[in-house]
Amino acid sequence: MMEDDTTRVEDDTPMMEDDTTRVEGDSTMMEDDTTVAEVNLQKKKGKWRLNLFDVIFIACAIAAAALIFIYSNRSAGSVSVLPTGSKETVVYTIEFQGMINGTADLIKPGDSLTDKVENRAMGSVVSVELVPSTTMQKNLITGDRRIVEVPGKTDAIVVVTAQATMTDSQISVDGFAIRVGTRVSINGPLYNSEGFITDIVRGK
Repeated sequence: MMEDDTTRVEDDTPMMEDDTTRVEGDSTMMEDDTTVAEVNLQKKKGKWRLNLFDVIFIACAIAAAALIFIYSNRSAGSVSVLPTGSKETVVYTIEFQGMINGTADLIKPGDSLTDKVENRAMGSVVSVELVPSTTMQKNLITGDRRIVEVPGKTDAIVVVTAQATMTDSQISVDGFAIRVGTRVSINGPLYNSEGFITDIVRGK
C-alpha cells in the first residue's frame, strides 16, 4: 500500500506541473493583452483631435486674415487712381450761389477751371449767366413764405466743357467723379467759388 500511495503522489505531480504551466501561460497571455492595450493607448494619444482651443485659434486666424484683406482693399481704394474707360467730351453746368457782386463778372468764356482741393483740371468755361441771388423768406406776422433777392449777391450759372473718362459706374474729369448734385470748389483765373453740378450732357 505504501508503494501504491507513492505511485499516486508521483502521478499527481505531473498534474500539478501542468496546472503550473497553464497558470504561467495565462500570465503570459495577460501580459500580452496588457502590452496590446498600452500600444493602442499610445496610438490614441498620438492622434490629433480637434478641441475647443484649436477651434478658437482657427477662428481667430480666419478673422485676422479677413481684417487684413479688408484693410488692404480699403487702403488701396483710398488712393486716387484714374479709372480706365473710353474718352468722351462732356458738357456740364455748375451753379455758383451767393457770389459777391463784381466777382461773378470775372467769369469769362474760355477760362480754365481747376478743383480747389486737389488741383484737378475741370475743363473750360463755355458760357456764363448771371442772375440775382435769392432766398426763401418767412413773414413773421402772417407766416407766409416768399422768394426774395439777396442784396449784394449774384448767382453764376456756368457751362463747362471737358474731356471725361467714361466707365459703367461714373463719369470722371481728370479723376474727379462728376454727378448731378455733386458739390465742387473751383478756382478760376481771378476768382474762386463753390457750387453744385446741376446738369451733365454727354457727347458734345
